[in-house]
Amino acid sequence: MRNSVRILASVSGLAIGIWSVAAAHAQTTPAPQTSGPPATPTTAAPQPPEADPADIVVTGLRGSLASAQAIKRNSEQIVDSITAQDIGKFPDTNIAESLQRISGIQIQRNLGEGSTVAIRGLSEVRTELNGHDIFTANGGVGLAFDEVGPDLLSRVDVFKNPSAEMIEGSLGGTIDLRTRKPFDAPGRIIAATVSGTEYDLAKKKGWGGSALYSNRWHTGLGEIGVLLNASYQRSFFRQDLDQVEPYNIHGPNADPGGAPVQSTLVPGYAGQNIQVQKGGGFNVAQGDRKRQSISGVLQWRPADNVEAYAQVLSTTYKFTDTGVAYFASDDGAAPTGTYTVANGIATSGALSNPGGLSVTYGSNRKTRTTDITTGVKWSVTDRLKVVFDYQHIDSTVKQDSLNLYITPYTKSGGVAGLFNQSYNYAFDNRGKFPTQLATDPVTGGPSNFFANTANYGFTAYQPDRISNSAIGNTPRLDLTWDFDDGGFLKSLSAGVRYSSKTAINRDTNVNNWTTIGGTCANYSTAASCYLVSAHPEVVENNPGQATLLRGTASNSVFGPILQWNLYDALHPDSAFAHIKAISGQNAAFGSLDDPTQSTTSRVSEKDYSAYARAAFGTHLGGMDLDGNVGLRYVKTDASASGFQILTYRTAGATDSTSTSVVQPYNGGRSYDTFLPSVNLRLHVTPKLQARFAFSKNIFRPTFAQLNPTFTLSPNYNGSNSTPLTVNSGQPYNAVTNPYQGSGSVAGNPNLKPERVTSFDAAAEWYFEPTGYIALTLFRKNLRDIIDTRTSLQTQNIAGVGAVQFNVSAVTNVTKGFVQGFEVAGQKFFDFLPGPLSGFGVAANFTLADSDAGTLASGNVGSQTQFKVPLINLSRTSYNLIALYDKYGVTARVAYNWRSKYLDSVSENGAATLPIYFKAYGSLDASIGYQLNRWASITLDGQNLSDSVAKSYQGDPNLLRNYQINDRRVSVRLQVRY
Repeated sequence: MRNSVRILASVSGLAIGIWSVAAAHAQTTPAPQTSGPPATPTTAAPQPPEADPADIVVTGLRGSLASAQAIKRNSEQIVDSITAQDIGKFPDTNIAESLQRISGIQIQRNLGEGSTVAIRGLSEVRTELNGHDIFTANGGVGLAFDEVGPDLLSRVDVFKNPSAEMIEGSLGGTIDLRTRKPFDAPGRIIAATVSGTEYDLAKKKGWGGSALYSNRWHTGLGEIGVLLNASYQRSFFRQDLDQVEPYNIHGPNADPGGAPVQSTLVPGYAGQNIQVQKGGGFNVAQGDRKRQSISGVLQWRPADNVEAYAQVLSTTYKFTDTGVAYFASDDGAAPTGTYTVANGIATSGALSNPGGLSVTYGSNRKTRTTDITTGVKWSVTDRLKVVFDYQHIDSTVKQDSLNLYITPYTKSGGVAGLFNQSYNYAFDNRGKFPTQLATDPVTGGPSNFFANTANYGFTAYQPDRISNSAIGNTPRLDLTWDFDDGGFLKSLSAGVRYSSKTAINRDTNVNNWTTIGGTCANYSTAASCYLVSAHPEVVENNPGQATLLRGTASNSVFGPILQWNLYDALHPDSAFAHIKAISGQNAAFGSLDDPTQSTTSRVSEKDYSAYARAAFGTHLGGMDLDGNVGLRYVKTDASASGFQILTYRTAGATDSTSTSVVQPYNGGRSYDTFLPSVNLRLHVTPKLQARFAFSKNIFRPTFAQLNPTFTLSPNYNGSNSTPLTVNSGQPYNAVTNPYQGSGSVAGNPNLKPERVTSFDAAAEWYFEPTGYIALTLFRKNLRDIIDTRTSLQTQNIAGVGAVQFNVSAVTNVTKGFVQGFEVAGQKFFDFLPGPLSGFGVAANFTLADSDAGTLASGNVGSQTQFKVPLINLSRTSYNLIALYDKYGVTARVAYNWRSKYLDSVSENGAATLPIYFKAYGSLDASIGYQLNRWASITLDGQNLSDSVAKSYQGDPNLLRNYQINDRRVSVRLQVRY
């Protein structure tokens, strides 16, 4: 709390400083030229935003900020914008990382790059392309921002409270990606950009390029404009993760929260309960992203009052991810050796012979999306305007992934007579990062246990193939009548829209976990055990060990450890050939057309909507008041068909196999609603305006949330085929101590849409073309929130026994809220002499509180749950940005900070524990120079602070992740003629 107060005081002080400086020089500052005068009551109601000519003719950092400020000032709605400094010159090399500079926006990173965006803590955000729907077959709503390069964009608009003509479908807000059109520029433009990027952790160099041609001609058929734009980018990544497994309670006493208590006691603390991690591990992920985008736009104006247009955008995204991981995790491992304890939590100690698993994984995914839009704008009279628009979207996702497993076995854990070594897993969490090592049980010194091929057996392989497709078709008709008689009403708008979306998801996820032989676990036999020592050519020492955590953890996080070789994970044919040589098994991907090997689900959604909107303006107490009021009607019919899968291993067999039972799982829902909206703006003075906004909106479940997927599986220790019991320290009993299992309803076709009622109040002071201060108060009341809830279900499985499944299900919960405020401002110090007048500053601060009914558990297996904040919402966040634009030099140094936030309550391996990330800040910078009127060069740096992402399990003393990513340095050369 003390830190939050200091942060708020610092940012507020900066805002007051900007305000004071602006006030001191207001009389000598010329009136804004870029934005024009403030809108008056005679201003016509705005149509869905079109690209502004300033997008192309205004260049430079100052010009882009002036353009964004003009959009914010003149909009009837509460909106923030980011505009490109020039063609191919977006502020950041990643769209999401640019968006995080806007107040109220926080982002999530995927393997080092900005990927998803939350507005005011709500990730249910609508993404549009030029005011149209956009989605992929990988979920069906919006885009992942790491899949789209920024080179095609002229600007991005963020609407935080909608008006009636805007397409429904968001809780936090709408993000509209704006591309360029030929009629935006007065004539021919030829531009190109080339870039190169160094990734320091991956030790790779990426590159990118884009090109644009735009022109317009007067012909006998009227005016014709053509624009062609293409971009390509290849980037790399590496992410190192040092992870602590969930904590078990060891001790003599029952836990008040009902969590299981292990009967094995902690040495030196036999009389009390101590929380001890059940293991830990590491993960080194690396790979690359390839983004390719092609856009073509045709505009035709056969007469002054008619314009026809057609646009095609095709994007291809290829993602390759490969890595190695090892996790020691064993509920039954007994504490041993010397322990240190703080606040009832073990900070160092050891476990005796815990089980573990060495994983090598690889994945190749290709996403292709084609968006075709065409339409006509017709000014029937001076007052009546008609717009007809039709959009078609076609998207596919294809992915092949392969996991390869080997297991280290101790004398007690492996086939009798084949394995003769034991080890202790020693941990110490008191340093910079968690250390995890194998030690000798007798001497206590370092052990070569993980480096010895004689201790490993081949375990299993898991190939998976996904093929998804989605299609959308949307016609839309809008009519606007403009009044020009100086009365109260300025315009009336009305429109209708129909959208049809279908998605087909196919996955070879049935019986795709296959053991190699019978594994080498102690329940198997020597005849069905295949030793790694017999095929050393298949394995390699962890390829990321020497450079783990930039070399600081090379010998302190497990040290040398064997993994299946990385090449096989990305080249399945090589892996399958090795499996054939090892055990004689014919390994392959399952068939997408074989129902015994794959599942197919279908989702269909039809949306109908209509709206009416009135824009008005009047005088109130000597001040101008304008705005709009509207009502939107929405009806949706959704249906889905899918499957329920029960997967288990044959218990007690010498050749452990995975068995899956598949049953159909269907559903659907129809619903309709009215969505009112009000946007008011009061011009207190020519430079000061106040806003109020009210609206209702819905967020439909994504295709992934509707996709009927119900899975059940017992929980196992490593490759063991006998499930763990609910109380792992006690023997199985069908009534008092059944086997434990987990389940997930990942998709629920009966979900209702989430609903939001939004209120905003804002004060905005525009004292210069690139100078303003804005304060916004907001509250969002939420209903029918989609969340995951858990329940216990017991089921008898033939040949296994009674299994108590802890099932997490996607469902609607009652209600919640988000509320808070945003303050933002920017200014260039034009009053300073000479080169100093090029300096400027921008800053913003957001505070948000929430209660969305999300529940979590304090300990693994605890029956007591409690409320936690919205996932991905930091209570406080801020941006501090230093700017410079003078003599052809532009520079920006940006620091983004957010307080702790809840990442998940359903993380893999962490049950329903709340996983929080600690406060996180990142420093980015760029500097550019205009070489001449045609060319400029820019140097960009991301994550220059080499920030570490640290997470914990509910209590900050219960460690979880220590994670680092690449620092990136890029050089961009832009040429324009």
